[in-house]
Amino acid sequence: MTSAESVAEKLRTTFVPFTDVWSYSPNEDRKEWDGQYERVDGETRPVDRNASFDLRLFDDNELSLTPESVGIYVIRDEFSVIYIGLTDRNIKQRFDAHVSKLTAVNKWHHPVKWQKYVIERSKRSGQGFERLDDFEIGFYDLRDFQSVLQGTTVKEHVDDMEALVFYGLCVTNPKERFLNTESSVGNRASRDKWKAFFG
Repeated sequence: MTSAESVAEKLRTTFVPFTDVWSYSPNEDRKEWDGQYERVDGETRPVDRNASFDLRLFDDNELSLTPESVGIYVIRDEFSVIYIGLTDRNIKQRFDAHVSKLTAVNKWHHPVKWQKYVIERSKRSGQGFERLDDFEIGFYDLRDFQSVLQGTTVKEHVDDMEALVFYGLCVTNPKERFLNTESSVGNRASRDKWKAFFG
């Protein structure tokens, strides 16, 4: 049986500034965002304002994240953890989507929770909301958790691990601030198991 102490120990991680892990370069000629969203091809996106960015993962970053990383990453703002996500060798695509949501760039779908978060953040910070230096990232490598996970495939392990990290971090972070949709974390069996475990 897995002990709460051993899992809590695994959940201790290093957080490093977002901009120490990713090189983020927004375009200079973007218009100011008016806080509005629109429907584009069935998706909700910020109104187009000619905003774009380049995003590159630094080699030898402090988290040892690479394009081949498999595990769970965590995004934290100045108050608490706001998002946990899984990567199975698709970290660049995942963070491209997150940065577009955090900086109101017209690409990818922007769910309601993200919209509310970014509108509130832009009210607090003005156009400074487009900077990412007040975010930090943590990473949990799948290899460090395999002894407590269920499943036989990498996908099953990562799904189980996503629920473990989500409910584990809900113990020390306000759950209502998470931008995750709880029903999309892991799978039903792993959600039920880890929710009960962290009770």
